[in-house]
Amino acid sequence: MNQQQNYGDPPTMYPPPPVYATNAPQAESQPMSNANPMAKLQPSKGIRSWNDLWAAGLWLLNLAAFIAVSVLALQVYRPQSSISAGGVPSSSQYGGIVFDTSTVKVFGLSCVVAFGLSLLYLALVNAFPRQMIYATFIGSIIVYFGVTIYYFVQHYYSAAIVFLIFAVLYLLCFFWWRHRIPFATVMLESTISVMKKHPSTIIIGVIALVIQTAFSIWFMITVVGTYQRFYSSTPNNASLNLAMVFLVFSFYWTSQVISYVAYVTLAGIYASVYFDTTAHPACPSFKRAMTTSFGSICFGSLLIALIEFIRYFISLARGSSDNALCSIFLCIVDCIVGCFQGFFEWFNNYAFSGVAIYGKNYIESAKRTWTLIKDRGIQAMINDNLINNVLFMGALLVAVLSSLLGYLYLLVSKPAFNQTGNMTPVVVMMCFIVGLSTFSTVATVISCGVSTTYVCLAEDPQALQRTQPTLFEKIRETWPRIVQSI
Repeated sequence: MNQQQNYGDPPTMYPPPPVYATNAPQAESQPMSNANPMAKLQPSKGIRSWNDLWAAGLWLLNLAAFIAVSVLALQVYRPQSSISAGGVPSSSQYGGIVFDTSTVKVFGLSCVVAFGLSLLYLALVNAFPRQMIYATFIGSIIVYFGVTIYYFVQHYYSAAIVFLIFAVLYLLCFFWWRHRIPFATVMLESTISVMKKHPSTIIIGVIALVIQTAFSIWFMITVVGTYQRFYSSTPNNASLNLAMVFLVFSFYWTSQVISYVAYVTLAGIYASVYFDTTAHPACPSFKRAMTTSFGSICFGSLLIALIEFIRYFISLARGSSDNALCSIFLCIVDCIVGCFQGFFEWFNNYAFSGVAIYGKNYIESAKRTWTLIKDRGIQAMINDNLINNVLFMGALLVAVLSSLLGYLYLLVSKPAFNQTGNMTPVVVMMCFIVGLSTFSTVATVISCGVSTTYVCLAEDPQALQRTQPTLFEKIRETWPRIVQSI
């Protein structure tokens, strides 16, 4: 009884298993024991249709336009250290300092070490999930208080007050949420066990990271080439402005599509394991993400891209404004839009889990997600926050160690491009980014697994009772309300 009071849940006189509706209309009258668990992931041919085709078509047009602009830009693209008129490489822009092949070694080594550290951290989380949740939550509180003290010492009082507020809130949340840690522990253990059973989850994350990085490099080269092709000294260069606006928006949208294709594929794998529908779920999940659910992915990605696009222009306006009142107003607007963006991205993760599980279009999945948030939203937010602390501290640790590796490499090897030491910050920062990006692969796989499993639990807890009764009992002990589906 004490445990039930801690969770604020109803008494343990659990109701009989409710009747669940599958995608088939006649399933409403069938008890759950007779329902087909594969119906949600493999519905009948007429039900699983190609959703939101208009969004997929619009994104393909956007991609075709991006390729066209890129071709025009790359026709005239010249690297910044381009060949001078006399045929001698110009080094005036960099003061004679350029990277050599040794930087390829250090960046490559950073990738290998960062990936190894990420797997090591994952093994540590798998061995001590409960302790890691406690340690990282307390570590976050210490970091916030540490930053607060630093800003007070530097007399940067506005930032110090902000971080102090966050530190106090996190401290209070620790006492309010500590009884929720057992449930988060079970969710983390369950997700990592699926990752160990299906290494394809990590492979998908790595492939998505490589594609995302390659697209970012393509975008940066295209931007440089666009400036070289369309730049003129006229005060109003409409061609350049129009091209840049399109390129920025296209970059945001395509980046989101790449990320969410990987996310929906991963969600499909976790849902397949939950409902025990197939022994090798990676290929079917990827197929659904690239076919029937691709339009829904483009739709949801478009909404996120629009918000990021708005924030981009707000940041440009803040940078070019000389009016103090206008800058303050834009800062407030940017903060509000940023909060909305954070909530919507969190909402989108659950919506895309629904897309992967049920094969519905984006609007229908969003409606189901909103119902879930109204019914179980607080528990979902607390669970995500507890686990995200573990992921955040892991990302910070791997990134710092990767940057330390870059610094030690420069210190020992003393490459020619860094004889004066002025390139050390650049290399260290690049190694930091490499470590952060590499760990984000693991973080995305874990967060997707947690969100998808949570949606499955909220919608159909009895399916887990059939497929994994031991795990179901562990979850029911830590979250008694699990027996009541939405």
